[in-house]
Amino acid sequence: MQTANENGVFETEATEELARRGRSYAAVGLCQRDDGLYRYALDMVYSYGGFCDPIFASSKGFATRNEAKDAGTVEFLRRFPKGFPTDPPCMREELAELRAQIGRRMASRRCSDRSPAPARIST
Repeated sequence: MQTANENGVFETEATEELARRGRSYAAVGLCQRDDGLYRYALDMVYSYGGFCDPIFASSKGFATRNEAKDAGTVEFLRRFPKGFPTDPPCMREELAELRAQIGRRMASRRCSDRSPAPARIST
């Protein structure tokens, strides 16, 4: 657990990579604040750009690390860059592959979270 710096920003304690293609990647940075809740930040680098977010003291907190990672993943898909029509096709393919990897990860996580159906009892 940590406290914020003088600007109300926390350092990332752990990074969960969501997708990778060569040197391009998408990741969620995680931090447990002094209130015991986890916060996330998004980090992305690709051939023609990228972005990263700070973890603010005012960011929404989550009870578990997995909840924060899942919320970050959903936010990633919402904010994911699309590229412009004038961008090279290879860059749009790169973004599409990274997005697909994140989508597959979310889908497999949803499937693994489902409880198995109760066993049938024959009478």
